Amino acid sequence: MSTTVVSTRTMYHQLLSPSRRKKHHKECIPVNVPPFGLSRSCTSTLLQQISDSIHCCQQLLPSLLIQHILYSASAEQISSIVDSEFPNVAATSSNQFYLDSKLHIKELGDAARILSAANSIQIKITSRLKNHDALPSDDVALVSLGNLKTLYKCIIKKKLELENSQWTAFDEHPEQTEAKLRALMAQACSDIFQGKFSHVKYSNFRTLGVGRWLDDEVVNYFVEKWCSNAGTTLGLNSFFASRHLFKPGTCIPKDGYLTEDDQARVKAWCCKAVERLRLKNWDSVFIPINENRLHWYSAHINFRLKRINIYDSLRDRCIENRERPPLLRKNASLMLMLLWLTETLSSIRGEQIELQDKLGSGWVCDPHFKPNSYDCGVHMLWHLRHILEFHRIALGRKCHPSHLKFTDDMVGKRLRLAQEMFEDAGLV
Repeated sequence: MSTTVVSTRTMYHQLLSPSRRKKHHKECIPVNVPPFGLSRSCTSTLLQQISDSIHCCQQLLPSLLIQHILYSASAEQISSIVDSEFPNVAATSSNQFYLDSKLHIKELGDAARILSAANSIQIKITSRLKNHDALPSDDVALVSLGNLKTLYKCIIKKKLELENSQWTAFDEHPEQTEAKLRALMAQACSDIFQGKFSHVKYSNFRTLGVGRWLDDEVVNYFVEKWCSNAGTTLGLNSFFASRHLFKPGTCIPKDGYLTEDDQARVKAWCCKAVERLRLKNWDSVFIPINENRLHWYSAHINFRLKRINIYDSLRDRCIENRERPPLLRKNASLMLMLLWLTETLSSIRGEQIELQDKLGSGWVCDPHFKPNSYDCGVHMLWHLRHILEFHRIALGRKCHPSHLKFTDDMVGKRLRLAQEMFEDAGLV
């Protein structure tokens, strides 16, 4: 018997133990709810939702029998059913592979959205069962919910496997990927983007196209979305650095210590960002930097690892800085500003850090560079992906899964970003 069945039945018997005082719903009447049988009016709607979920899953997974959900089924059995309906296929550059993968990923996504309600249904139905004596249909309902939650996990896992395979194909076949990106951009028009995003307009979205310089609003969209979802990194928008770290109208970092007014403005800005991203326990800060609308790079403050890094993809800077001591490298002056910023933000986190006069305090400050001068905007967003996934930049074999690797041609990442915005806009 599966672990799911044992745990749900154990929970059910504890729920209905004789020692617990019941508060009956006097208004409830007996109701027959197929396929569960005799139930009550207070739970009939929830049982119907379970039945509808099962029916939708059977449309997607024809080999999934009603018995697999209503009665005992192991996680291995449910996983094998999903695998049989959506077998893994080796990544290729063919258009058929792309179309099949796209369809299967969408179907799995639709199923996941339906099944995601199982947990909330379980909470509601468990609460209502406390008011009644046990019926056989109650046991069946709880077992079904446990199996639906297992099915949800299997579907999410399979969706990720198919996405990884597709993303790998994007990186391995850049010419075909470029054609797909051009085709996607040709589908987009101003009308369909109208009102879909609060700040991103059609003209902003177009900068994800082949060979385009990435727009501020696109960068800010992904920084806010990814950091909000992750919940661990305070992602500041691209306007923060120009207003607080650099001299007005230039890409030259401010000099020396900043005033109390500067500190107050930074705190106010960052507190609003924490609130907007709905962060509770954040341990790092990501700062995208737009240099004269010609080049993107980023800075990262990691409070947990005690590191301050500047990530730059410009090849000439990388070669130039290898031969210089750290304090004479390009962006070393920006590092001094980041030391001050770290001290300022530490107070928001409820701690006190002093760095500018105590560089031996265990913190590592590294204004380093990665030699890749292509697609600096997309490259910079991939800095953030790595930070959220690995808490650092992972290169070569250290980067797993492989679809997160930096590539010489970032067109595959461009296509993924464009597809993500299409999906978020409900256009897929």
